[in-house]
Amino acid sequence: MLLDNLTARGKIILSLILVCIVVAVAGYYAWQKHAGTVERLQQAAVLTEQQAKDKNVLQNKLNMSNQNAEMLSSYIAKAQVGQVQPVNYFTVQATDLPAAAQQVANRINDKDPTLPPQALEKTDRTVVVANTNKTPASNYDVGVFKVNNYRAWEYGFGIGVQSGITYQAISLQRNYSKDRAIEIEIHNKLLTTEVNGTSIMYKIKTDKLFFVL
Repeated sequence: MLLDNLTARGKIILSLILVCIVVAVAGYYAWQKHAGTVERLQQAAVLTEQQAKDKNVLQNKLNMSNQNAEMLSSYIAKAQVGQVQPVNYFTVQATDLPAAAQQVANRINDKDPTLPPQALEKTDRTVVVANTNKTPASNYDVGVFKVNNYRAWEYGFGIGVQSGITYQAISLQRNYSKDRAIEIEIHNKLLTTEVNGTSIMYKIKTDKLFFVL
């Protein structure tokens, strides 16, 4: 057998290569799935006035953080009483309120070139809300809201020991979505500027570890 003829060092190298291949393939499919989710969430979503004011609906339907959902629901509520303005306001003819909102959402998702550039701007979320304050017969006011999610930063400090050398660890993490982040960590020899280690990590938040725990 080929494996029987390999040295211990050769077997370790082969194992590492196989692990790298598995991790690379798994990472590729995870990224493809994430990219598909991001693209889907960037499509214009139709909400009723009541849904748009409910932060729980915004969190669940638009996959938003609690903080982003609170800000959006508050802004939409103010827009509905005329205190602020959405990105765009359209008056469209339709059979009913839901049809009016869906008509605008379809035009945005189809990248209708006749729409204002602001309505077609690529953002994290696009929300379309029809206003129940109906204008003359069969005309409905529809508001378009563009959302770029709040992205928090995290940083940390710590001390560790490796190969008998004490080092200080400094990390910086960018949370660029509700469940995705990138972290950079640098190790410096304690009380010096000598860098003796660094790492970059792509993080995925999940409720279950390996889909089991």
